[in-house]
Amino acid sequence: MFLKFLETNLGTESGRGLEEITVEDLSLYREHLLGTYAPATAAKKLAALRRFLTFTYMGGVTGVSPDALRFFAKSPKVGQDPSYNVLTEEELGRMLSAARAGSYRDYVLLAVLAGAGLREAEIVSLKIGDVREVGEEQVIVRVIGKGSKIRAVPISPDLWRLVQRYVLLTGRSLTSHADARKPLFVSREGGGEKTLTTRAVRYIVKKYANSAGITKAISPHSIRHTVGTNMAVNEAPLLVIQQFLGHADPKTTLRYIRRAEELASKAYTYNTLPL
Repeated sequence: MFLKFLETNLGTESGRGLEEITVEDLSLYREHLLGTYAPATAAKKLAALRRFLTFTYMGGVTGVSPDALRFFAKSPKVGQDPSYNVLTEEELGRMLSAARAGSYRDYVLLAVLAGAGLREAEIVSLKIGDVREVGEEQVIVRVIGKGSKIRAVPISPDLWRLVQRYVLLTGRSLTSHADARKPLFVSREGGGEKTLTTRAVRYIVKKYANSAGITKAISPHSIRHTVGTNMAVNEAPLLVIQQFLGHADPKTTLRYIRRAEELASKAYTYNTLPL
């Protein structure tokens, strides 16, 4: 990508070799990345380039020193992605309590996020008919995930009862064919027919995180990340977590396993006995 940028934007010849790279080239490429990509993406691309050019410098192929690389191809600062902040069980409980006291809709929405590990786009697309019983004490949520892939997510009887009560309180029916096509979570605007937006879901999550006194940055995906980590801590098989969360690539699921191992390595912090 770096060489293509030089060829396309700086008018260099395609035959230009690595040995001709200058710090000015690096600086211009860095500006290009910062103007094209999000900081996290630009940082990854620059890190890859620095490592590669350090390797070529050590091999005598390029002439830009590692010190110059660190300056002219410096990665931008990347803020903490709130989606990777994990909630403790106690913190999630405080959020649910705050929502229960404020809005039953918001309470059930947060409970579904936590109970089914859904993405924000997945929860706003849920219809009443997507939550249904498929057997004795077995309830599934039909979820349209990334790439329009459909998966069936099993939920607990307790969560099912919450959803049932919420639907009835909103004056709708779980057995009506007409209501089955209506959005499960609706906006307070539009006469109860307008679908809740992902922006509204993000607002709801942040609102009750603040109400619960949680100071770290929290997003809807934080709850999903919490679900995956919790399943890993409880020794759920990798394939089960992958299918439950709808990951196409098991590598995505592996981060929850690593997070669980990280938490296990600090297990002594949970032992508060005086010594």
